[in-house]
Amino acid sequence: MAKQQNKGMIIGIAVAVVVVIAIIIGVVVAVTGGGNGGSDGGEPETGRTNNYETEMDFSNIDASVAFGDYDAMYTQAKAIQNGEMVDAVVKIDGIVSHPMSKYSIVEKDGNGSAIGTEFIIDGLDESSYPQDGDHIVITGRIIEKEPLYFVIQTTPQYVEIIESASEIEE
Repeated sequence: MAKQQNKGMIIGIAVAVVVVIAIIIGVVVAVTGGGNGGSDGGEPETGRTNNYETEMDFSNIDASVAFGDYDAMYTQAKAIQNGEMVDAVVKIDGIVSHPMSKYSIVEKDGNGSAIGTEFIIDGLDESSYPQDGDHIVITGRIIEKEPLYFVIQTTPQYVEIIESASEIEE
């Protein structure tokens, strides 16, 4: 009987050690951002990666949209929204739209209809984002921010303000 109790106690201690190791690994993964941040599930819920800047390579732009080209922006935005461009590097010249809580780069047609794509800038608080109406050029990678919700992800050095909204209005 004493051997059974000792065996049970040893198994209990072994299970406790495994649980503690699993907790430590979980904490390390959470603190370091989940590894490489790839699409293998190690990515934070926001779709952002902690090593984003070092992982990004803009030497090969997959698609670009010139300022004033509504048709190109329409085609690009639809492809992005349909999930057809995940991991593509895009360069878009357009106007910042921030009517609510999302920041987007948009283009308007002759009737005032606008279409565009949301962007996020890693390393910046939204209070430091370009302002509504600013003319910018943004280069970034298309990511799935949430299930079936795709955005442009970039870092501050890949967002160029061409003209601020206040200069445009003057």
